[in-house]
Amino acid sequence: MVAKLVCAIFFRSCLWVLLVSSLNYSFETDINCLKSLKSQLQDPKAHLSNWIFGNYSEGYICKFFGVECWGSEQNRVLSINLGGYGLKGEFPSGVTLCTSMESLNLTGNNLYGIIPSEFFSFIPYLVTLDLSHNNFASNIPASLSNMYYLKTLLLDHNWFTGHFPSGLGSSPRLQQFSVSHNDLDGPVPDFYSMAIIAASISTAAFFPVGACVGWFYVGKTQKQPSKKRSKILTR
Repeated sequence: MVAKLVCAIFFRSCLWVLLVSSLNYSFETDINCLKSLKSQLQDPKAHLSNWIFGNYSEGYICKFFGVECWGSEQNRVLSINLGGYGLKGEFPSGVTLCTSMESLNLTGNNLYGIIPSEFFSFIPYLVTLDLSHNNFASNIPASLSNMYYLKTLLLDHNWFTGHFPSGLGSSPRLQQFSVSHNDLDGPVPDFYSMAIIAASISTAAFFPVGACVGWFYVGKTQKQPSKKRSKILTR
């Protein structure tokens, strides 16, 4: 009887250790995510000056500029909002370490290069992605079509080329996307299965609809493009 009790206590203790270790690893991953992002981007206006690592107290990264956590005492990133702050550099691949992140906003910066093909595989819970008004190029990764929770996708005012991932048309949650002012071609994704969808494709050169179409929508409401922009980039 005593032996069984000892075994039960030992088993529960092991489970607790594994759980705590798993949580610590998860939080450490998010910390490394922000460390990587800061190291990969130039910050000429010092907006990331309070991103000081080494504290490791509960929730200390939640006080970082532009960072929101799942809880005030959890080092687990919910969203990163760094739009319009003059950041420079290639796409910060380190953000893939923020695996629980739901929103990433890097609009209106001076970012360039390609989006890694594996990017969307590491952040499956992403709801909002705004990379508009930058200088990203090359193809849009086909893995974007696998983002089940994605509601808002803004990729306008970049240099993306090739076809837009056709599978995105079957996304069950997508409500708004914008790909205007790119060098895309090919057919417009089929959004007829959605209740409401607004898509800015005015200069994306989609065919057969063509570049003359300003806003493509399905549903009861047509959504007009905003005239306010975070930043105008000269090319």
